[in-house]
Amino acid sequence: SSKMQDLINRVVQNVGIDASTAQPAIGVVLNLLKSVLPDGVVSQLMGAIPGSEALLGAADSQAGSGGITGMLGGALSSVTGGSAGAVTQALGQLQGLGLDSDKSKSLVSEVIGFAKENAPPEVAAAIESNIPGGLT
Repeated sequence: SSKMQDLINRVVQNVGIDASTAQPAIGVVLNLLKSVLPDGVVSQLMGAIPGSEALLGAADSQAGSGGITGMLGGALSSVTGGSAGAVTQALGQLQGLGLDSDKSKSLVSEVIGFAKENAPPEVAAAIESNIPGGLT
């Protein structure tokens, strides 16, 4: 099976959502990574997970802007820098897809974990330094 299918299966099993929700939800997280990581790192990440570009489009069309709420409560208050707004927006989009707070956080960490396992080490390092600690 493809890398992307592996990722979808992992999310379905570990987060407890169906594949039709998993695909746009994964796209939301990939969009988040794309927005906070340096361009060179993004292209390495996309190369490491073939099919990821297609999911970016799926996320845009399905999730819309998402209702941004305080669903993470205190987790975001400790975050500094520009990534916090991007993370909040992504979590809002996931909520728009029907994921609650716990599932959203679980999904983000699954996708990030998969990215770290499959992409070059510098991608993992960039994710670590650009995504809030509670989510990686």
